[in-house]
Amino acid sequence: MAETNYSDKKFLIIDDFESFQKILKRLLQGLNAQDITTASNGLQAVQCCQNSKFDVIFCDFDLGKGLNGLQVLEELRYNNLLKSSTIFIMVTAESGRDAVVGAMEYKPDAYMNKPVSAGELSSRLVKCLRQKQALSSIHRALDDGDYQKAIEKCDEHIDAEKSRHKNWCLKTKGELLVKLARLQPAKALYEKVLADRPLFWARLGLAHVLAGLKLDEPALQAYKQAYTENPASLEAFEGAANMLVKLGDPIAAQKLLEQSSKVSSRSVTRQKLLVDICKINGDFEGAAKAGRRVVKLAEYGQHKSADNDLDLADNLTEAALNTSNEEKAKELANEALDTLQKTEKKYQGEEVKIQSKLVESRAHASLEHDKLAQEALKSAEQKMADAGLKPDLRTQLELAKSYFQTGHKDKANDLLKKMATEHQDDPEISARLDKLVDEPVTEAGKQAVVKINKDGIAMFEKGEFQMAVKNFMQAIQKFPKHLGIRLNIVQSFLYDMKKNGPSGEKIRLCEQHMKAIKNMSEKNKQYKRYLSFKTALDTLSQHLKGQQ
Repeated sequence: MAETNYSDKKFLIIDDFESFQKILKRLLQGLNAQDITTASNGLQAVQCCQNSKFDVIFCDFDLGKGLNGLQVLEELRYNNLLKSSTIFIMVTAESGRDAVVGAMEYKPDAYMNKPVSAGELSSRLVKCLRQKQALSSIHRALDDGDYQKAIEKCDEHIDAEKSRHKNWCLKTKGELLVKLARLQPAKALYEKVLADRPLFWARLGLAHVLAGLKLDEPALQAYKQAYTENPASLEAFEGAANMLVKLGDPIAAQKLLEQSSKVSSRSVTRQKLLVDICKINGDFEGAAKAGRRVVKLAEYGQHKSADNDLDLADNLTEAALNTSNEEKAKELANEALDTLQKTEKKYQGEEVKIQSKLVESRAHASLEHDKLAQEALKSAEQKMADAGLKPDLRTQLELAKSYFQTGHKDKANDLLKKMATEHQDDPEISARLDKLVDEPVTEAGKQAVVKINKDGIAMFEKGEFQMAVKNFMQAIQKFPKHLGIRLNIVQSFLYDMKKNGPSGEKIRLCEQHMKAIKNMSEKNKQYKRYLSFKTALDTLSQHLKGQQ
């Protein structure tokens, strides 16, 4: 191949500065490139790729308003607009760690810093094109969706005596085996690679396989080893957080994701995961903080949805309900109301308006504005009646939550029981229903709680207090509002501290669980137990302070 002849290649330059477009275009023309298209923003770039297939794409990281470079790459992949054989090069003037790590996480073919020299441009293109051409049969199979053929072509390179691309083919084969759910062969591949050389991609791949095989503890250790070796691997942090949640330690999972967010916070899916884990932990301010990032990151592109904004308003409302600081509660509730106003302007559709009114009713309730809360609830009910349609699942769940918060507990319970009957054969919906209430409404949920309590009590009676904590912590993921399970966690911690001595961290964890149920009614049968534990924690906390 003539290294300086690119006359048969189609190029796309994506940059919001026309001056840089011209510079890069001139450099490419110096390499005999003739077919060069330019785009000034992410939307134009996606449209260009819908209309034509490109061999090489240069994309700036910061494209001004709209999609950024990472989101362009994500959109192209999501919509199958990027051929496996296409070279995608991220070009940027950004030098901050957040930007660099965020860019590399999306795995472009190359990464170049501005200003770009003719020599660097030529060198990168030669390297990328040589590899793409050498592996063209694999890329064709990938573009055709024929993963088995791609694996066979990878094997040809792996088995060749002097293959320059053996590691790439091993890595690709491992990823394809995982995609095809052939986890044992993938595990064997990664273990064989690691036995020869401690390659990071094999370490991370093995962690993914162990997680897929539901070997949670080994997977956690593998993910930990991966992010210890490479602190920039946000994928490893996310994997470890998922395993910690499964193993019953969502608080450690939250800390880990918050730590990874300091490295880079540009992933919508990771921020959504952080929202979910914060909610398990009863940390609604943390959920709102991550939710703000979700709304901002998803403003343009495939992740944009009214659900993001409604979830943010809901978490702000929950945070307002769960704080003892009146000023803070007012600030959070008002932000929720402001978010809802913006949501109704951004998104059309009756369901969005109804759901917005339901969250609004809870926001007013958090401020003890009972009249406004009831008015918002009635407005939502009227809109549902006027629409004459059965509300969707989310709307029904929002309605149940609003009934609870505005003093209509009987209506809430009746609605949830009706939904539990309608969806008794759908475990996913049943699980969502049980997350809303102090006690599960589905038969599956009721049976699960009986087993959880039986197992936890058995551990507790044997003096295995940490095992009991772990058991109940796993349960709280499924039943985050279950008062008894929260109290069982606290009781197990209290007895553990009685046996092994008080710990500031354990007291803090107990206080977090107590905070999650602080609005318990005095009429609740668990209330005396709650007060007893609160007194015990206050005593322990004072004792610990006296020792410091």
